[in-house]
Amino acid sequence: MRIDEQVEALVRAVLDAAVHRDAARFDSAVDALGASQEVLTAAVELTLAVNAAVLFEVHDGLPSAHQVDELSRSISHQEQWAGVSAQDAHAVLSAVTAGTPPRIENAAGGMTAVFVVAANLLATASRPDEGEWWFNYLDKVEAAIEAAG
Repeated sequence: MRIDEQVEALVRAVLDAAVHRDAARFDSAVDALGASQEVLTAAVELTLAVNAAVLFEVHDGLPSAHQVDELSRSISHQEQWAGVSAQDAHAVLSAVTAGTPPRIENAAGGMTAVFVVAANLLATASRPDEGEWWFNYLDKVEAAIEAAG
């Protein structure tokens, strides 16, 4: 996947707001994605690829259904500020494990979940105590996504 620099910068702004649990900044950053359907689609595709890459790395491959269930509940609990339900988190995680688009009843909530799940995974999988902050980890993930195709 070739990552568009403009889209990546917009996604990074959304993820930064989500990592910092700044609801107002998150909403503004998501609104900035809506300038064009093409940008929004590319942003969601990139974020789903980030979700998949981090999820598979953390679990050394495909996570089990039980692991997806547990992670969905954990993310919902940790990210209450964003109103991401365990069902929406599960829809995102299940979709990336299956390689399909997420099936979420509330489209706006689903888009929120795509970004919040990615921010949560990046923040929890990075190693700030070793100098690898979430944004450095995102750099590595994006390089791997581009290298893969």
